Amino acid sequence: MSTSLTPSSMNPLIAIRRATPSDGFLVEALTRRIWTGRVSAESTVFSETPETVAAQIAKGGAVILEAGAGPIGSGRWVGVPGPGGQGRWMEIKRIGVLPEFTGRGFGARILEALEEMGREQALAGAQLAIRTDQPRLIDFYAGLGYVLAGDVELTTPNPRSPPPIGMRKWF
Repeated sequence: MSTSLTPSSMNPLIAIRRATPSDGFLVEALTRRIWTGRVSAESTVFSETPETVAAQIAKGGAVILEAGAGPIGSGRWVGVPGPGGQGRWMEIKRIGVLPEFTGRGFGARILEALEEMGREQALAGAQLAIRTDQPRLIDFYAGLGYVLAGDVELTTPNPRSPPPIGMRKWF
């Protein structure tokens, strides 16, 4: 999948491509750039390595948002059991866009591409978690069809941070 978004005279061509495990180094470095200064230094994002990111991509998938020749955003997912252990679901992870590209709907496009991958795999839905220091994201995800869910269990919980806010969407 390579989805081209409508370019404007102010923006280079924007496209989304699927990542492969060989993109682990790129996705890890890009994610670190996106999240540095925007989330707590205790976030598990800062303990990731290119190898752990490649392993996540291999277990699920990822996309990279590109502007012109360079990456500007990404997102990942891994397979998880559904609510109550029923069905196959996806856990959405690490959606982000470089600060100079925020506010243009690119995060929603990344999420849409990840959800498309889940539907292609016949997954029943998606779940995600929002850090308690990022409450504005609740409305963002609610606007994209996600509902609060107190029973979301993460594949990579962070014992140094308060429990995150879970959200879920059925496909």
